[in-house]
Amino acid sequence: MLVPVSGVERSSDAGVWAVLTLSGEIDLDVVPQVREAVDELVAEGRVNLVWDLADVSFMDSAGLGVLVYTTRSVEARQGRVRLAGAHVQVCRLLELTGLDAVVERYPDVASAAEQAPA
Repeated sequence: MLVPVSGVERSSDAGVWAVLTLSGEIDLDVVPQVREAVDELVAEGRVNLVWDLADVSFMDSAGLGVLVYTTRSVEARQGRVRLAGAHVQVCRLLELTGLDAVVERYPDVASAAEQAPA
């Protein structure tokens, strides 16, 4: 059985939005990488973030925790977080926890970056 490679990388910015592309399973093993990437972006003043989740197959409570961390970090600086391309499992997790009312979801990065932050 192949285990998907998990990771995070900063993709090309989409207008005012900085894009983090996450892949594989967003769990305790990947959270430090996500947190480091978020901290670097915030330090650069990039507080409008899109998480590209198109290649994420699974997210657990640790992934939710780093999403909440990201949201709080950027909102403290008048920024926003948007999710792009989340699959059914991630969407269901967001709905079960009520985070779907806090973080906007879009079908893809282009849609997420189309509108200016509110």
